[in-house]
Amino acid sequence: MKKFLTSLTVSLLLLTGCSQEGVQPPAETSAFIEELKADGVDGSLLVRAPFNADMEYVAEYTVARYASTRIISLFKFKDAEKAQVNLQKSLTNDKLSGQAVNGRFVLAVTFHPPDEAAVEKIKALFLAHEFE
Repeated sequence: MKKFLTSLTVSLLLLTGCSQEGVQPPAETSAFIEELKADGVDGSLLVRAPFNADMEYVAEYTVARYASTRIISLFKFKDAEKAQVNLQKSLTNDKLSGQAVNGRFVLAVTFHPPDEAAVEKIKALFLAHEFE
């Protein structure tokens, strides 16, 4: 029984390394994050596995401050058409703002409390960035 529990524990620990969650960000996302940092938006990045068949990955850039939370989400889709379809879906979500599409990428921002000036600045950086 002791060997079984040890084997199970080791297997579970090994499986945690098999997830796409927390993988290194792709170069196109890293370049955009560097632009945000250069503009004073400093946070932490987490790359997640896609949650629908249209996506390649989701990158979440979180800026946590004492009195606010800001999450900048980048979704990379398999093609520009799928990005457009998913952009339209995101526009119906009232918790998101700053939604925009740039090629195969969709931006969605969640700021609490809301800060439309900051959202527009991030959206402008996103639209000006050359991802591919």
